[in-house]
Amino acid sequence: MIAPEELEQTRKRIFFILGTSRSGSTLLQSMLNSQGDVVIPPETHFFKTNTLLENKFREDSRAEYRTKLLDFWYGHKTRIRDMRLDRDQVERAARKLGLYRALELFTLHLTLYRVERQKTIVGEKTPSHILHTEKILEAYPDAKIISLFRDPRAAAYSEIKAYFGSPSVVVTTRRWRAYVQKHKQLENKLPASRYMMLRYCDLVAAPEAVLNRVCRFLEIPYRDDMLWYYQRDEKGFAEGEKDWKSGTFKPIKKNKNEEWKTGLRSWQVSLVEQWAGKYLEEMGYQPHGGAMSKFRSVPWHLLDLGRSAWADLTNARDEGYRSPAEFDR
Repeated sequence: MIAPEELEQTRKRIFFILGTSRSGSTLLQSMLNSQGDVVIPPETHFFKTNTLLENKFREDSRAEYRTKLLDFWYGHKTRIRDMRLDRDQVERAARKLGLYRALELFTLHLTLYRVERQKTIVGEKTPSHILHTEKILEAYPDAKIISLFRDPRAAAYSEIKAYFGSPSVVVTTRRWRAYVQKHKQLENKLPASRYMMLRYCDLVAAPEAVLNRVCRFLEIPYRDDMLWYYQRDEKGFAEGEKDWKSGTFKPIKKNKNEEWKTGLRSWQVSLVEQWAGKYLEEMGYQPHGGAMSKFRSVPWHLLDLGRSAWADLTNARDEGYRSPAEFDR
């Protein structure tokens, strides 16, 4: 049974991997899951939904709150259920420890996941959590944060290829730009001992050097096993994600970051660079050229955003996860 000291260990040593989607976060997760002391479960998306969860159950008694929350997490397709913990074990531990609030139960899940695997440190990887860092740092004041970024043209092309990603380079690049702005805020707000930013191109070009930096940041020993991540036992992602994350069971393809040069149309490249603006070069990426005027880009914008609208209308890229907003009390 979980002891209070183990919950405290989770809170004290936890770290978060976030940033833009399709930017190598699963690769880094796989490498760290091969280190020996660390485990990172499938994406939880917890901080995107915890306020909704709190509001749903705040008027219930503690026991009702706990039961209804666990019923939601385990009775539907949810990210927490992807951790594949035993619901009865979770509820017994929560009852014994007097835990009932969403954040308390989230910490319990992370702790159970860590202890089952006999690891000392747990990480959490949800790229879009970069927009929720205030909540993260309020919940875990000692947390360390790693953000990952990728050339926005490569990220846009990767999202188009992934069945759950946006088919619109404008949608993807607007999100990339917002995440870069958040990165700059974090860089100014947090000390280097609490926040670090990595670029996917650097990770694949010099994995050993980058992983040594990450290990120093997390205060864990570097191990060569991290370079053999594709032979790991711990997948670190949900079963349903295997098709598009199977690349992490193969050695690094160093030219993978260049596929956008032949995969994207010239007008798509122009739109990405237009929306990335000054942040493209500020993040260390060079313009490809062929910029269009805003007037000339209008029909391409309409075509691009039309693809996004059609995907939304048809739910073509919906992963099927249940949102707390859909929960009927």
